[in-house]
Amino acid sequence: MKQILLAAVLFAAGRAAAVSPLVGPEDGTNRVAIINSGYDALLLRVHLFRNATNSINVQTFILTNDECGRLFMYELIQAAKRGVKVRMIADHFVSDKDCGLAAFLATVHPNLEFKYYRPAAEQLKPSKLRGMVQGLFSFRDLNQRMHNKLITVDGTFAVTGGRNIENTYYHFSPGMNFKDRDVLAAGPVVKAMEASFETFWDYKHSVAGRELKDVKARIEQDDFTRHVTWDDFHFHGFFDRLTAEAGDPALIKAKFADSLHPVQRVEFICDRPGKNSRWGLGGDGVITERLRTELSACERQLVMQTPYLVLDQSMREFFGKLRKKNPKPKVIVSSNSFGSTDNIMAYSANYKWRSLYIEDLGFQIYEYKPLPADLLAVFPAYPKMKAIAAQQAGGDDTPTQPFLCIHAKSFVMDDRLAYIGTYNLDPRSANLNTEVGLLIYDENVAALLKADILNDTKPGNSWVIAKREIPLSLDKVNAVMEWASSASPVDVWPLRNTSSFDLRPGQVPVPPGHPEFYKRYSDAGCFPGDDELLSPKAAQTRILKMLNGLATPIL
Repeated sequence: MKQILLAAVLFAAGRAAAVSPLVGPEDGTNRVAIINSGYDALLLRVHLFRNATNSINVQTFILTNDECGRLFMYELIQAAKRGVKVRMIADHFVSDKDCGLAAFLATVHPNLEFKYYRPAAEQLKPSKLRGMVQGLFSFRDLNQRMHNKLITVDGTFAVTGGRNIENTYYHFSPGMNFKDRDVLAAGPVVKAMEASFETFWDYKHSVAGRELKDVKARIEQDDFTRHVTWDDFHFHGFFDRLTAEAGDPALIKAKFADSLHPVQRVEFICDRPGKNSRWGLGGDGVITERLRTELSACERQLVMQTPYLVLDQSMREFFGKLRKKNPKPKVIVSSNSFGSTDNIMAYSANYKWRSLYIEDLGFQIYEYKPLPADLLAVFPAYPKMKAIAAQQAGGDDTPTQPFLCIHAKSFVMDDRLAYIGTYNLDPRSANLNTEVGLLIYDENVAALLKADILNDTKPGNSWVIAKREIPLSLDKVNAVMEWASSASPVDVWPLRNTSSFDLRPGQVPVPPGHPEFYKRYSDAGCFPGDDELLSPKAAQTRILKMLNGLATPIL
């Protein structure tokens, strides 16, 4: 019976489905649906790929040769074999650099074309020496990356948001798993999204995989493995359920078609390839300037979610001027904690400036717990991934545990404007990486997005960052010392004015600044979740905090 089911799944994967409940609007309106679940995000992609009839365009910052990465490859190859024109661009910097796999993708079918953005030294996998030479003489070019995540299908549907192509983004990892967010779009806005893809496809630094010297050599030598059957891609049983559900019209209708909301107005915003033409590591970009324009009109409330909260000087000045112009807007930020972050360097920069964010800019900051109270609702596969982690660890008494890390990049302004895209609150997104996203001017969508972000700020899901209780008004003295140290290239002052706080059992949550805040909350310390004061990870964070002033422009 299992063999019959698998055969049916594979047959469905090899052809376009007869009927899909996902149909583009015919009335000229734009429709969007927010996709929060990692599993649903992958399910949607597989369904769209299988039902494509003309074209599939894919842009990604990361392409990893793991189970989810290979599922993408398999489905795109099957679409190409059906006659669909498939094109993919992956940023070279952190994507897998497997010359054999690149050679396979370059030759698997004429309908499938694959490019890398800004490959180093005209090779997929240059030597360390050549990489160092390029970094020395082309430092800005090396750091200017394509952070876009975009999929368009048949000019009818498009997906953008935070997700790359890797197990971690779809909740198939026994270690870190990202809590991310996509938006599915249908309607006229898809044309603008396709046009953006075309500009990157035609960009002079987008290079076909087959043209890279080491990949070309592997093709000429016929020295690479060809994957033909489902089993050749080594999925390890991860997708038996998903591949069946991708062909279930009732399920796809309930999850996606019924969730497409008509919106008042939606606009796709994007950077140009290369970001900007300035020297150095600054210079903003199209999307940075547009987001600042929108945010400068904030009157009541700004709710933001970002994996990294690293504001460079220009962004600190922007939010400072925004508060000075109108002190009324409440700024609520959901980000990662010490325990949930995937980037200690970026977290150390957040830790360095956190007191300024709280005291000078008036932010309310909530840092996500690696195992939040609603873990199983967000990450239903947690028990399965935990079992896989234990199996992989063998006899290790402390196996790697799966956990959640925020990767969504979104904001809601004044309950009327929502942004979902790839833009982090960090200097790389502001000045170096190309970014994309949707501005959605619609109260209903804004309400859905705001509710999801605020859910992540609940006491069971996040620690709240607030001022420490420092006696004798010494917090003012400490603030001066902290500011002076933070402004220097090497930040040596050890004590921060802020800390992480947890709601006491049985207490009702109140915001920082409330008269009863310290009665209702307990100080969880600088690095909650780390039981050892001088643990290697905590020590590393403190050291990086001291030194990252030199590296902030590329964080």
